[in-house]
Amino acid sequence: MLRDLINDKVRQIHTYHYLLTIKVIDMPGSKFILPKTCEICGTQFNAKTVTSKYCSDKCSQAAYRKKKAQAKKEEQRKNLVEQIPTDRPYISIAEAVALFGISRDTIYRQIKKGNIPAVNLGERLTRISRVHIEAMFPKVETVSNIQPEAVNKKLDYNRNECYTIGEITEKFGISASTVNKTIRKNGIPRKQIGKFVYVPKIEIDRIFAHR
Repeated sequence: MLRDLINDKVRQIHTYHYLLTIKVIDMPGSKFILPKTCEICGTQFNAKTVTSKYCSDKCSQAAYRKKKAQAKKEEQRKNLVEQIPTDRPYISIAEAVALFGISRDTIYRQIKKGNIPAVNLGERLTRISRVHIEAMFPKVETVSNIQPEAVNKKLDYNRNECYTIGEITEKFGISASTVNKTIRKNGIPRKQIGKFVYVPKIEIDRIFAHR
């Protein structure tokens, strides 16, 4: 029994030394310190709470400004969308970006491929077919209305049932950034296995069914 007590004490000492090494604890009696990465500058820092996200007040303020800027940008987008007539057959590039949350590069790429009819009315006056672009991309404001039944079911990420990000960009002719943005907005589950990120085919095909 004495031997067991000694062995237990030795294990406790080794565990304590290990925690000191990885900086999970600082000194006896101190609060826990968690190693984290700042979400703004990427610097490694010791967080004093599990909710800490930034390494300094400067980064915290930068995050606040970024959040405010994003909120303002989203408000501007909503205002622009509200001003777009629903019965107008052709819309501007800026209106398409606001309506569908896709990049200008993606739109111009689809125009070049002939997937979206466009009319050039002068410098910076390109107008594109609303019907064609609606058939290719879901509207941003309708994302929350997508039913989550397929998303909530258990997924085993079978290779035959999934796309990689590269396969999606190649199949639908859209950029990787647009793919990732669509995945986030629709809450589509994804899983990284090795070097590749796998996404259920059923979810991607559902979104781009009219492509």
